[in-house]
Amino acid sequence: MTMKRRDFISRVAAGAAGLPLMGGLGWAQVKGKLGYMKIADTAPMFVAMDKGFFKSEGLELETIPMQGGAVIVQGVTSGDLQFGWTNVISLYQAHVAKFDFKLIAGGATNVKGSNDTHAIEVLKTSPIVRAKDLEGKTVAVNTLNNIVHLMAMAWIDKNGADSTKVKFVELPFPNMEAALATEKVDAISVQEPFATAAVVKGAARVLVKPWGEVQPKFLIASWFASEKWIQKNQKMAQAFVRALNRGIDAVQADPAVGRSSMIKWTGLNADLAGKIQLPVFEKTISEKDLQATIDLAAKYKMIPRSFPASAVISRLAPKG
Repeated sequence: MTMKRRDFISRVAAGAAGLPLMGGLGWAQVKGKLGYMKIADTAPMFVAMDKGFFKSEGLELETIPMQGGAVIVQGVTSGDLQFGWTNVISLYQAHVAKFDFKLIAGGATNVKGSNDTHAIEVLKTSPIVRAKDLEGKTVAVNTLNNIVHLMAMAWIDKNGADSTKVKFVELPFPNMEAALATEKVDAISVQEPFATAAVVKGAARVLVKPWGEVQPKFLIASWFASEKWIQKNQKMAQAFVRALNRGIDAVQADPAVGRSSMIKWTGLNADLAGKIQLPVFEKTISEKDLQATIDLAAKYKMIPRSFPASAVISRLAPKG
């Protein structure tokens, strides 16, 4: 399951076929481009844009919506994007493939009980009630050998079953509910808002919220940049972090503000937006939390070896 640099480059290049050319940016300019995903986890950025926090910090950012981390990674690698959003496992895989990406700000954190943003779901009529029942079954994940796949395997193994006896297949989150309803898969490992949507429509029931069971608290995803770029543009990077943190403060002070911006930027149904479980938005990055997922990724061979969490955190990032 490990990935060499050439394999990583091939993987992100394949996902970047539709990436527009964004050349012409000078490193020291106050103008920049940011690659993001239309998901609830990026709500603080939406709020920061809506409230003009980036502009007040001297930044004129063009926000580029993208389908996933592969395209965003390609944009940051080429220099077409200054900032990007990624889940932590993709970042670890990039690090061991010798890319110089660093987390520069806090992001979306999953917390057991209060802020579980992921679920393994089955049909309401399914006989599956425990981890052991998934052996011999087919489970959909959005991407093989990444965070959703990792946490599903870890939960299964932790609860008396054998994840090697489960067949995992790739399906985009928006397609999972239909695949479950037509019994093309036996279970789906699905993220918000799709997790709540499937239950609200009556097609599915939650088997477990596995992430918190595996790791009570961990960073799911956050903002990153090239270390080389950060070193040449520290003031711009610092301004980005300040503006984003103001967005986090605004969401924490009034969650309704975050949901309102989320509806505007993602097109999410307002009623559903009020029901979904949001992650914790944190301004700091915890090396302890990162280390746990680094070690877990190494255990399941998604990276060839563990490494110190400090290796993927920018010195400009607020530490927690």
